[in-house]
Amino acid sequence: MPHLVKDEYKSAVTVTTPDQFEAALAAIVETAIEADVDVRGAWEFQTRGSTHDWEVNVIELAKRFDDEES
Repeated sequence: MPHLVKDEYKSAVTVTTPDQFEAALAAIVETAIEADVDVRGAWEFQTRGSTHDWEVNVIELAKRFDDEES
């Protein structure tokens, strides 16, 4: 059963574009990593504002360096 997202965890950040969503997501992942939370894996949850359940998958990728040749 998905976890219910509580109102006290709602972001004070306005998200109205995909770029803002990505920035907000990056911030929460970074905050969790700094607190030694293993964010990798599937996270299921529900929101009060949606009739849908959701799943977010966090997969760690190898670091890509710009100076590497493709």
